Amino acid sequence: MARLRVHCNVYIQIQIAHFKAQLSKARTLKQALAVYADSDITNKHQVAMQVDMRKMESDINKQLQQYNTEEKTVQYVAGGCLPRVTCIPVYEKQVKMGGVIFPNCVEVHVCSGCCQEAQFTCEPTKTETISFSPIIRFENEGNFRIIALEPFKTINHTECSCKCKLGTDTCPSSAQILDKELCHCRDRICSPACYAMQKCQILHSQQPQCVCKRPIPGQNNSYFCPFGSHPDAYCRCETEAEANKVRVD
Repeated sequence: MARLRVHCNVYIQIQIAHFKAQLSKARTLKQALAVYADSDITNKHQVAMQVDMRKMESDINKQLQQYNTEEKTVQYVAGGCLPRVTCIPVYEKQVKMGGVIFPNCVEVHVCSGCCQEAQFTCEPTKTETISFSPIIRFENEGNFRIIALEPFKTINHTECSCKCKLGTDTCPSSAQILDKELCHCRDRICSPACYAMQKCQILHSQQPQCVCKRPIPGQNNSYFCPFGSHPDAYCRCETEAEANKVRVD
């Protein structure tokens, strides 16, 4: 039962993480409701019957009637994580050399916006190198003269996504791993999962294993079983074959 509970909790967390990731891409209420209708966290039967978007919007509007506001209410477009037009300077070093650069800045797309949770950041997933030309410099040496500069190259973001900004060294314990999808530290899942008297931990190997919270009877200062076996519910070492035999009997 404990084994099933551990896997179920992680599965539910992953479902919610997927939902939040898709919700970060929604720009309007209709899109957000569509994400909800398609997500695994909704009632399966309800989804199969096709959720009525109009009813969902109607329910939301009824709830909004309790709020009285004198300010102007407008239809929003959610920020989301998207490539947005921004201005970047052109050849700053050339400007310092004198003369007048045209254009002194150009428009490119840079990933920006918000994600559903603070531990995620909006990052580019696809980029391209683009060149701007002609870039010219006006020089005043008695009379203005025009000099053509080499094309100005820079990076343009074309696709963005919310990515976990935590590092792999974030987790304080070797018994935990950084789940990039959930973007937080979680206990390693032992296979088979540990019982109530055990915990999942790394001791002398890189693979997570079930470790007893007290020494295993008959073994001096030992909290874990040798390779090929694992502690049972009473912290006795058994192989998977022995465990299966007990279940069958």
